[in-house]
Amino acid sequence: MKIRVPSYFKDFKCIASACEDTCCAGWGIVIDEETYNTYQNIESGFGEKVRSKIVEEDGENVFVLNGENCPFLNENNLCEIYKELGEKSLCYTCRQYPRYMEEFFDLREMGISLSCPEAARIILGNNKATEFELSEDDEVGDADDCIDEKALEDFFLCRNIIINILEMPHIALGAKAAIVLKFVEEIQETIDFDEMDDIKAIREKYSKSSFIEEMINDLYKYKGNEVIKYNHVYEYFKTYRDLEHINANDPLGLNNGFEKFWQSEENRAFYIDKHKAFDHYYKDSMYKFKNILVYFIFRYFMKSIFDYDVSAKIKIAIMSMIMIKELAVVRFIENGQFTEVDMVDISHMYSKDVEHLEQNIEALQEIFETEEVYEVDKIIMTLMNTF
Repeated sequence: MKIRVPSYFKDFKCIASACEDTCCAGWGIVIDEETYNTYQNIESGFGEKVRSKIVEEDGENVFVLNGENCPFLNENNLCEIYKELGEKSLCYTCRQYPRYMEEFFDLREMGISLSCPEAARIILGNNKATEFELSEDDEVGDADDCIDEKALEDFFLCRNIIINILEMPHIALGAKAAIVLKFVEEIQETIDFDEMDDIKAIREKYSKSSFIEEMINDLYKYKGNEVIKYNHVYEYFKTYRDLEHINANDPLGLNNGFEKFWQSEENRAFYIDKHKAFDHYYKDSMYKFKNILVYFIFRYFMKSIFDYDVSAKIKIAIMSMIMIKELAVVRFIENGQFTEVDMVDISHMYSKDVEHLEQNIEALQEIFETEEVYEVDKIIMTLMNTF
């Protein structure tokens, strides 16, 4: 089995009770069948306690939460199951998190999730191009009749083009993201019209520096449309407000954005001025938003092999980057500054609240493909006046 990971993958180490959040808060914890059977056979008093906290919900065994926390999270934010029974007795979810994994025949891709604050610090902190490492072990991959090998190779090569574009130096992030969006739009058209043999020619076109330069020049027509962008972002906030959330306390701070930016006509000029102020203030750290975009692309783009919807996957990545920046500007206004702690907090909470509720990802993919404000040219207008 070949294993591909981002180069920062090896840098992660859980900081346990020193973490400002806990992975046991806000989520229902599903217990896999193997671990459930293990818990049924523990004969100690602690085994009885474990079994007493398990209930069945929607056909799955889960722990009954203590408020919003796992019942085995102690006063020091440490896991009692780990302490009493050892790491091998944790359910699959708890053993793996914040690592995620996807397998394609003999290739396993792994990363660390932005929803973990320590992982977020590592992902955001890399001020160089994101690199990926490939290794190999003795495990044998499984055959998968649901995956077309030719399409899989095409999608991997498309993802390489996307990441190469995003890592180009001396090009504004908005322009790079816009080019990627146009590239994927062309790929999606070949898929929709059952002309996937044309993907190679599209890849070759977007690999040429002369073509990229032409596209950048053409993208300048979108600049200077801050008012249109302002109206677009209002619609984005409404979309995200209507999602499911991990609690009822507005975890993303969306209401703060509505209050500051969309209460009256005067808010529009305030919005534009504060975004310019943030861009100047944060200019040396804007690479963090590129890191967020690469993270979402690495994590989600190849899932397209299961539904052939590359457009929805790239929009998930780009809209996540845009929304995290919008929430960052709100925090900047509230505090008069914007620290590394703020960036980690907003990014990890976005991931925890949006990315880790599967119904949210499914809902967003449908919305991004059906609502007018999320058409490619309209998102490009936002990108070119945001980054």
